[in-house]
Amino acid sequence: MADEVSFSTRVKHELAHLSVEQSCCRRMEMAALLRACGHITLGSHHRLSCVLSTEFSAVARRFFRMLKSEFALQPEVLVTRRRRLNKNLTYVVRVPHQPGLVEMLQTLGFLDSEGHLRDWLDLKALEQDHCRCAYLRGTFMGTGWVASPERQHHLEITTTNTEAADALGQMLFDFGIPVRMAARKDLLVLYIKEADQISHFLGLVGASQALLWYESVRAVKEMRNRVNRQVNAEYANLDKTVKAAGRQREALEQLKAAGGFRELSEPLRELAQLRLAHPEASLKELGEMCRPPVSKSAVNHRMRKLMQIAERMGPS
Repeated sequence: MADEVSFSTRVKHELAHLSVEQSCCRRMEMAALLRACGHITLGSHHRLSCVLSTEFSAVARRFFRMLKSEFALQPEVLVTRRRRLNKNLTYVVRVPHQPGLVEMLQTLGFLDSEGHLRDWLDLKALEQDHCRCAYLRGTFMGTGWVASPERQHHLEITTTNTEAADALGQMLFDFGIPVRMAARKDLLVLYIKEADQISHFLGLVGASQALLWYESVRAVKEMRNRVNRQVNAEYANLDKTVKAAGRQREALEQLKAAGGFRELSEPLRELAQLRLAHPEASLKELGEMCRPPVSKSAVNHRMRKLMQIAERMGPS
C-alpha cells in the first residue's frame, strides 16, 4: 500500500465499500457510526435532527445511502473546513426533522419507546455475532485508527461514553480480543497492541484485503527480524571465538617462550602447535586437524588443561 495514504485510511475505505446483505447489520453499523461521530439535536418545539461528521468522504457517502435505503429519509450533505489553514475537509451528513426520523432513532437505539434519549443501545439488538461485527465496523469507521504493520502493531477506537467503552470492550472480549483501556483528555481509548488480535479484528469487521496485506507485511517483517537475530547470534559467536582464540594464542606463546612445551604430553603439544599455527580456527576445526581427529569436546578439555598449565607457568 502506498505510503501517501495511511493504512488506517485504506482500511476505512475498504469497509466503506463493503457490501452488507442483512438489514439488521446495516442498521447496527449506522447506529455505531452515529454514536461514534455524530450527535442528536433537540431544537425548538421538540424538533429532533441528527448530524454525522467525518473526514472520510466514503464513510459519509455510505451513511447517506443507508439513510435513504433503510429509512427513506432525505438527508443533507455539507463539506466544510475545520480551520482556515487546515487542508482536511469535513463531510457532514445532516438529517433535519422530518417524518420517519423518530422511528429511525428508535430503531437504532437512540430513543426509547416514549421518545427519551438512551445512553446505550439495547443489547438485544446485538445478540447476533454478525450484528456485533457490524457495530464494531461502524465504530472503527467512526473513531478507529490502526498503524501500518511496517511501523508498529497498534489499533484503537475511542469514545466519550463510559458505558459504550465497557460494552465495546465486552464485545471484543467475547470475540477473543482482550483490549486495554486508557484515558486521553476527555476520551476513553480502547487499544490493541498484539498483531494476532489486530488481524482477528480486521477479519471480524470485514477488511479482508487489508487483512491479507497486514499478514503479508507482518510475515516479511518477522522473517527479516529472525534473519537479523540469526546473523547477530552468529556474529556474537564468531566474536566470542576470535577473542577466545586470541587469549589462547597469547597464553600458549608465553608458555612456549618459557619452555613449557617440553613438559606437555603429545596430545597437548599437538593442540598447542595447531592453535599457534591456526589462530582463527574454531575448536571443531582444530579437532579435525588432530591426528587422529578428535571431537570438539575433547579439544575443549585439552585446551582448558593447556590454559591451566600456562597460567601456572606464567609471570609471577
